[in-house]
Amino acid sequence: MKRLIFLFAITGVLAFFSGCEEIEKEPLFKDSVAPGPISSPQVLNLPGAAMISYDLPTDDDLLYVKAEYTLASGIKVESKSSNYINSLMVEGFGDTEEKTVTLTAVDRSENESIPVTVKVNPELPDVHAVGNTIEMVADFGGVQYRWENENNAPLAFKILATDSTGVLAEVETVFSGVTDGLYTVRGFEPEEKEFAIVVRDRWDNYSDTVKMVVTPLFEELLDKDKFEQLELDNDVPSGWNAWEGKYEYSFDNDINTFNHTYAGDDGWPQIWSVDLGVVARLSRFRLVQRQGFPYRHGNFRLFDVYGRKEAPSQDGDLAEWIPLRVAAPPYNNGCVSIRPSEQGGTAAEDQEHLKNGDEFSFTLDDPEIRYIRLVVNETWGGTGFAHFAEITFWGQVIEE
Repeated sequence: MKRLIFLFAITGVLAFFSGCEEIEKEPLFKDSVAPGPISSPQVLNLPGAAMISYDLPTDDDLLYVKAEYTLASGIKVESKSSNYINSLMVEGFGDTEEKTVTLTAVDRSENESIPVTVKVNPELPDVHAVGNTIEMVADFGGVQYRWENENNAPLAFKILATDSTGVLAEVETVFSGVTDGLYTVRGFEPEEKEFAIVVRDRWDNYSDTVKMVVTPLFEELLDKDKFEQLELDNDVPSGWNAWEGKYEYSFDNDINTFNHTYAGDDGWPQIWSVDLGVVARLSRFRLVQRQGFPYRHGNFRLFDVYGRKEAPSQDGDLAEWIPLRVAAPPYNNGCVSIRPSEQGGTAAEDQEHLKNGDEFSFTLDDPEIRYIRLVVNETWGGTGFAHFAEITFWGQVIEE
């Protein structure tokens, strides 16, 4: 019986409260006494920002300290730091002009202290520092952009080119936070054109626009239907046909298929060879990892590229081949597969890069080539086998 009475009592209480309006939460004990102000502020100026440290007031009911300031765009910003921390960050400044920041201590009753103003002098913001390093050079089919981003700031790079009316128009926007930025915009005819780039940060601060008149170099996509397997004595002995992989999947225009060597039997390095079917002055190539095993397993991590124009000796002696991208001195330009997040990029950049592949350029000084060899020295997973999904070449065909 007592249990029934208790249940009825609880039900009644719930019914009573369910018919009431929502009660606004307030401090259990509310007063009108303002906390003391922060004291002894110290400023550490940073690129486009400042770290302000201070002594907290001794009020028992102190809740947080807030900073209020205005960006160059006119937007008012508020930053808060709890009562357990004696510093806060103010950021988003687009220049190095002196800024005024107002610091106020707030207690649990939302009483505010007397404000304390602090002057900060931000260092050169990343958006400008990175913008100042941008270089533009003519490349096959477009323009190559390079920049340095020492602080790995997440930035947007807006690329522009003159349209049919001669007006600069946006081509695409690239988002990146890697240290050594490299991007090539392609798809242009070998005609003189003005290209430009402007950098933007997440507070909508913009760098100066970098402009340059460039004539892209002619390039074309090499026809994969002309590719044929080249089998030399020091290629992978068991071939690239293991575990549902096939050699011909290397250039079938499907990144969901792959080639694959056998585990443990072939030794290192493991060599993949191809006859391009034409003689070409190569501009670049793109290698896409096997999908489903991002940045691991047998996907190439470190590899070299050799080429030659004439038919090679059957023994495959690399001494007879021209080093196009080789890590060993004095070349020091081997191919290294990258993972954007390891260079300050994001997980989203990792996924995008996995689909697009690693792209490597050749130089204008490289000779005409028909035969190519990829010499794999290390995989992402340190495995006893290797694999990739797709390879694509571009350049200028010299001889069919």
